[in-house]
Amino acid sequence: MTMTPLSTSKPVRTLAGLSVSLLLTAGLGLARVEPTTHTFTAGQKAKVQGVIVSRDGDTVKLRSSDDSIGTVDLTQTTKIQLKKGFFKGKSTMDAASLLPGLQIEAQGKGNEKGELVADRVVFDPNSMRASRQIDTRVAPIEARTGSLEGRAGNLEGRATTLESRAGQMENRQGQLEDQEKQTQQQVTQVKTEADQANQGVVDVNGRVSNLDNYTQTDKKTVYFKYGSSALTDESKQTLDQLAQETQNDKAYIIEVAGFADPTGKASRNQTLSEQRAQAVITYLEQSGNVPIRRILTPAGMGTTHQVNDNRTAQDRQQNRRVDVTIYVNQGVVASNNAAPHTPGDQIK
Repeated sequence: MTMTPLSTSKPVRTLAGLSVSLLLTAGLGLARVEPTTHTFTAGQKAKVQGVIVSRDGDTVKLRSSDDSIGTVDLTQTTKIQLKKGFFKGKSTMDAASLLPGLQIEAQGKGNEKGELVADRVVFDPNSMRASRQIDTRVAPIEARTGSLEGRAGNLEGRATTLESRAGQMENRQGQLEDQEKQTQQQVTQVKTEADQANQGVVDVNGRVSNLDNYTQTDKKTVYFKYGSSALTDESKQTLDQLAQETQNDKAYIIEVAGFADPTGKASRNQTLSEQRAQAVITYLEQSGNVPIRRILTPAGMGTTHQVNDNRTAQDRQQNRRVDVTIYVNQGVVASNNAAPHTPGDQIK
């Protein structure tokens, strides 16, 4: 009995080759740029500014404006200070205040390891901006990208093995049909895994793209008496409620804007609006236990953005206010598979 060779090995090899192409495409999408290292000359004085990206005990990793990463060592003699004039009567801070996301300026001398041994660190906690706060949250996503890159490499190796097996099947005509079915199943599995790997890359890229997007999740308003910047009991209750709502939130920032009614001099109203905004921030930090890194620099808006026409005393009372708005970072929320409290305006 004469056996006729089946012409099914070429489609198998074609499918395997297609898998290789898909995997190579996925691998190219995973390329990443590593930051450079900022080194300091041993024994020479140096000064560096940047954002803290990580901290391990007394060792701080600092990202400079040129995206290089330098190491700053803290000692028992290192002075940790706020910028002069930010809070009256208190400028020296504890080393625990140096948290990731904080913009600092460090000065000292380099050591033999290329690190900066700091004798003084100065920072302004309210100089933080959303674009720098979330810089430290990119590292976990980069780690996941590296894992996906490894998976894509493994899948490419499997596809190469399948292509080699397809070549051997050309010389095994008697068992070709059964082996072809098995190979088809394996190729399908490889393609499925490759599609899953590509989808994982797309998800990571989407989250990285959203790291600069913030969505409003809550907004509360507190009101003040005429000519006063003191918080009322009702205002404190409102702020307590807002602080409680943020206890389980991640990647949020708080915007505080103070206002005044147009009664009296414009200069006095401007001062009142600033004092009211500062009073709210102080209460949130001291009584609400809201971390200072979560609160943006307070804004005194004077008599702008009036909500009423000020014809009546009640209208003017509505304009003596502070608006407190919470925004949540969408890139981090997406990575945690969580949705914001209430859809609102986005900021970028």
